[in-house]
Amino acid sequence: MAHEIDHPHDRLFRAVFSDAAEAAGLLRAALPAGFRDRVDWETLNLLEGTFLDDALRESESDLLYEAVYGEDTERIWLYLLFEHQSTSDAWMRFRLLKYCCRIWDAGLRDEAGRPGLRPIVPVVFYQGGRGWGHSTEFADLFPAAVRGWPWVPRFEHVLVDQTSLGPDGVEGGVKGRIAQLLMMAAYGRNVGLAMDAAARLLATLFSGGGVNYIRLFMVYVMATQDEAGALAFNEALRRRGREQGGEIMSYAQQLLEEGRAEGRSQGREEGRGQGLAEGAQRGKVEVVEGFLRVGVTWDVIEAATGLNEAGFRTLKEHLAAFDGPRGEQEP
Repeated sequence: MAHEIDHPHDRLFRAVFSDAAEAAGLLRAALPAGFRDRVDWETLNLLEGTFLDDALRESESDLLYEAVYGEDTERIWLYLLFEHQSTSDAWMRFRLLKYCCRIWDAGLRDEAGRPGLRPIVPVVFYQGGRGWGHSTEFADLFPAAVRGWPWVPRFEHVLVDQTSLGPDGVEGGVKGRIAQLLMMAAYGRNVGLAMDAAARLLATLFSGGGVNYIRLFMVYVMATQDEAGALAFNEALRRRGREQGGEIMSYAQQLLEEGRAEGRSQGREEGRGQGLAEGAQRGKVEVVEGFLRVGVTWDVIEAATGLNEAGFRTLKEHLAAFDGPRGEQEP
C-alpha cells in the first residue's frame, strides 16, 4: 500500500520545476520551434505566487516564469499549469483564461503605468490516465455558428499531453525527465519501462551528490505506487546496479528523521505523554515499511533505525495490541 503523503504530484512538480533549468527543458520541448528559438532561456526565472481557484488546488498546480523574448528584449510570462486529474477537463480553457487575467491584474498592480499587457504563454502539462480529448481553443466552448463573431474571445493554450508518449520520448533535463517518468508510472502507463528509464537517469544524481532529489523521487514512488510498483522500481535500480549503501543510508537517515518529527507532531496533537512515544514508534514503523517496499536490506535498516527484523515484528505486535482495546472503545 502506498504511503499517505499529501498531494504527492504537486510536491514533485513544484520541487523539480521550480528549478528554472528544469523548467526550461520542459518548456523548450513543448513550444513551437519558431517561438522557443527567440526566448532567451538563460533569463528564465520563477516568480512567486499561485493563481488557481482555491477549490482546485488538490487537482492542479501552477508555476509562473519570466523570460526575455526577441531582439527587442521584451519580457514575457510563461505560465505552466499541471493538470493532475486522471481525466481531461473541457473547462480547462475557461479556468486558464481566468488565471491569466489574475496574472495580468497582479502585473498591472506591480507595474503601474505600463502602457499595455505583458504577453502570457499558457502551457498545460497533462499526465492523466487517458488522452486529452478537448480542444485547446477557448472559442470552441461557444456554439459553432457564433465562433467567428468579433465579440467571442479567441484564446489558445499549449498542450503537453504525455498520455500517448513512451519513456523514450520524454524530454528535458535529468531531474525533469525522472519526474515525468515517475508520473507516467504513477498513472499506470509503461510502468516497467518508465521505472527502468528513471533508474538509469538516477545514476547521474548518485554521482553528482543529488541526495535531496533522490529522496524526493523515492518518497514519490512510495506515495504513488502499490507494493508491486515499488518492487518494480527497486528491481530497476538493482538492474542498473545503483543500490549503493552510502546513498541508501543517507536517504534512510533523512527519512527516519522525518518519521521521528511526524511522531513528535502526533504526540503533541494527542496531548499526552504516551502519544509522543507512540507517535515516534509509529513513525519508525512507517519508515521501515517504506524501506522494505523499495528493497532496502535489513543490515542498512538496522544501522539507520536501530531495529532489526525481530525487533520490527515485536514493535508492530505491540502497536497492534494497543490499537485493539482502543478500537473496541469506539462506538
